[in-house]
Amino acid sequence: MTSPALAPSSPEPRPEIGVGPILQRGTGPIRAAHYVPAGVDTVLWGRLPAAGDVPILSVDSGTEVTIDTVSHEGLLDDQGGDPVAFFAVHGVPRNRVLDDAVEIAGLVPRDSGIDGPHVVSRPIEVRGARPGDVLGITLVEALRRVPYGVISNRHGRGALPDRFPAGPENVSVFSPVMPNDPTDLAADAPAHGSVPLRTGAPGPGADPQTLTPGPEIGLSDGVVPARATFPLRPFLGIMGVAVAETERPHSVPPGMHGGNIDVSLLVPGATIYLPVQVAGALAYVGDPHFAQGDGEVSLTALEASLRVTVRFDLVSATAAAARWGTLSAPLIETPEFLVPCGLGDTLDEAMRACVSASIGLLGTRFDMESHLAYAYLSAATDFRISQVVDRVVGVHATIRRSDFEGDQNLGVLIAASESYEEALAANDTNALDAAFIEGLDTLRADAHGILRGSEAISRFRGRRGGTARREVVGRDVRWIDPHNALMVIETRTLAGGRGLNTQHWTLGPGGWRIALAQVAAPAAAIDPAVWRIVGTPLVSASADGLLAGERIAVKDLFAVAGQRIGAGVPAYLAEAESENEIEPVHAPALAALLEAGAEVTGIAQTDEFAYGLTGTSGPHAPAANPAAPGHLPGGSTSGPAVAVASGQVSIGLGTDTAGSIRVPAAYQGLWGLRTTHGLVSRAGVLPLAPSFDAVGWLTRSPELLRRVLEASVPELSPAAALSAEANSVPESVPLPEVALPAHPRRPHILCLPDLLTGVDPDVLSAYHAALARLASQGLTITELAPAHLAEVPEVFRVVQAGEAHAAHGEWVAAHPDALDPAVAERFRAAANLDPAVLTAATARLPELRAHLNAALGGRVVLLPTTPGPAPRVDADPAELDRVRAHTLRLTTLASLTGRPALAFPVPRAPGALPIGLSLIGPPGSEHTLLALAETLFPSTVREI
Repeated sequence: MTSPALAPSSPEPRPEIGVGPILQRGTGPIRAAHYVPAGVDTVLWGRLPAAGDVPILSVDSGTEVTIDTVSHEGLLDDQGGDPVAFFAVHGVPRNRVLDDAVEIAGLVPRDSGIDGPHVVSRPIEVRGARPGDVLGITLVEALRRVPYGVISNRHGRGALPDRFPAGPENVSVFSPVMPNDPTDLAADAPAHGSVPLRTGAPGPGADPQTLTPGPEIGLSDGVVPARATFPLRPFLGIMGVAVAETERPHSVPPGMHGGNIDVSLLVPGATIYLPVQVAGALAYVGDPHFAQGDGEVSLTALEASLRVTVRFDLVSATAAAARWGTLSAPLIETPEFLVPCGLGDTLDEAMRACVSASIGLLGTRFDMESHLAYAYLSAATDFRISQVVDRVVGVHATIRRSDFEGDQNLGVLIAASESYEEALAANDTNALDAAFIEGLDTLRADAHGILRGSEAISRFRGRRGGTARREVVGRDVRWIDPHNALMVIETRTLAGGRGLNTQHWTLGPGGWRIALAQVAAPAAAIDPAVWRIVGTPLVSASADGLLAGERIAVKDLFAVAGQRIGAGVPAYLAEAESENEIEPVHAPALAALLEAGAEVTGIAQTDEFAYGLTGTSGPHAPAANPAAPGHLPGGSTSGPAVAVASGQVSIGLGTDTAGSIRVPAAYQGLWGLRTTHGLVSRAGVLPLAPSFDAVGWLTRSPELLRRVLEASVPELSPAAALSAEANSVPESVPLPEVALPAHPRRPHILCLPDLLTGVDPDVLSAYHAALARLASQGLTITELAPAHLAEVPEVFRVVQAGEAHAAHGEWVAAHPDALDPAVAERFRAAANLDPAVLTAATARLPELRAHLNAALGGRVVLLPTTPGPAPRVDADPAELDRVRAHTLRLTTLASLTGRPALAFPVPRAPGALPIGLSLIGPPGSEHTLLALAETLFPSTVREI
């Protein structure tokens, strides 16, 4: 991947000081959703993290984090302690020196007589990591932050301390960086560094600190080369986990914790594995290099600052022991090599340690006898010197992966697979249990989520009661190593349709058994958890227009001509059918979309009477969340959201009372808009709580959402919403007019800290990153604590309950067993409301609404959409109640005030659960909210 180039700073960079972008903190490409800039609060200097250090970030296994690293070169006391002055000697202007390097040199504490030289990140917690586990840190991307670096040699250090430095001063050799293609200014473009042939040689880049007169070196053709050039291979010299002791270790010597390992193979794509010593692992990185030769003989290599993206992957103690045995030193894996490491006080010790580690790895990984492994290593493996300058020296082996590929034990493996298929056909649960490896690390996944651990898988089989009969039509096997194989099985069910099953088989003492199974069954023609009824289409477009070619999933609350409203309740639908209650015309909100050229694919499921936020009520709930398998889809507009997220339709038409559009948008990575209360007609829509019900839509992109808005409310044009004269909303909106800001393109942003209680750290991190982006655009950001804000959830709850009971209480009472227990309990509580409490809340609602609208004025509120990602499908009711309470604290502000709210996704690392943020604006500001959200996270704007 080549990152986009940045416009070079002024003045134009000169070749003698390097060519390329300057990645000051917060500028340029930032790959991951989690970003750690370098600065006083985020780095340590000279020491590494230890037990007891407070993490600056907590992430799940599999998460990518982008980190700005800073080289110590130019910062150290023996270089003057002033990077601006140090690099100025080499012609580097101030605007091409990193601001964070200047800040660290001046403000981060370091005792130069005791501490090491390296700048490292403060620790990052990996949730769930425990001592005995192994943490993998993969370098995903490395971008040069500057186009120059430094190679140093100091007295008493290096491979030849008795010879170098030759003079009284330490030596720091400046190396400009030049892209191989001079027109390619990307931060990861192929490039080279260089070193002068002589200190007095002609040409650019001679080091003035060591410059002495000298004769030119003449070549036979009269050409004098000024510099020796070499390719860059950026990597991190330091990647580690916290030690179990409370005293922070010196940054120079490497150890079991990793640290200053200085193995030049750790380029993007490589992973270092480190035994976890403390809870949370407390991982860190630093000591960025542009290039290093094995040995790093002069003391440092080409040291320079990098913006890196790393991924943290946790391997359980059991899985690590099966894969590697007992690690005696850090282990590295690259696409080409397995790289055991050896450390010692001398090269002899390090070499012996590395050979022993290599023999142990071959024995565990490939069941290779030790004397044969010893012979193989002697014949086929290079042992390389990592470095000889870090007090503890290092050696690493390069064991070719390709030497151990083959079709070992294929016949035995196929027989085990056939036995498993026979057990499936017979529903022999004991045999099926025996086919899977026992323990917490075993996985089984399908479209509904992941089962973790053999006990959970066994319980699932007990509930399932067998599977559809199938026959195997093909098997493909790819060997990972002699003890591990990946098998892909193609099946055909006797009822029709094909499926795919991917299995990871492991050979152990009990024979071949399954460690992981992923099941892709033949797709159902109609998923009843998503759809109540579908057609091809169900309703055709009535005209051509803005939405031509788009497909709609309609929440089962809207009138669709010729159909019935089911409200997610089979008994309610059955009564409508028995009484022949067919809707004569489309709801106006739907008719507007049809007249703009969209067609209806089907009527989609909803939480019962739309009285839920999780998508867990209804005859077939929950639907599988396409963006977060194993997690709830969110509701109550659950069916339309899943249909949009899975690509079955492009538009979800729904309602939002307490967040019923916004919550599924956050849980599924969608764009969801709750419109200004009353802006879009609710005629033909089954109500829940009319004081709060609002029509809205879900899409995969803001561009389509904008077109839906224009088609539905043409009088609310983008031009009007973005003009200084757009000071009111349509007369149909039953709210006091609230003036839009004078410059809606640059609205005033409000943050409400009182609403952030219970929000997950990941969501808070994204929230603060969004605030920082808004501030960087020059927008004014103000914290506000409106009086009476704490009343909102309770006033909302009581009024909603009263109105829900008024709308449906009589029917619910007449059908006591018709609803999901959780929804039935909400209606029971609504029926038992103290009339005095309901009267008081109903009277308080317009007062509170007016007060908050006056306090918020024409400003835009930024909030998390939900407190965290979607809960798991097997979350217990108490956990769901806790999430619901925290969610309503965030969502009910827009519902009670009647303001529009736009939920939009936050960029996340691949595999991370979706999370979202919301913008709440003045009435009629829907287009402004869309424009503002698009500037926040441009990478989410494209169709996904």
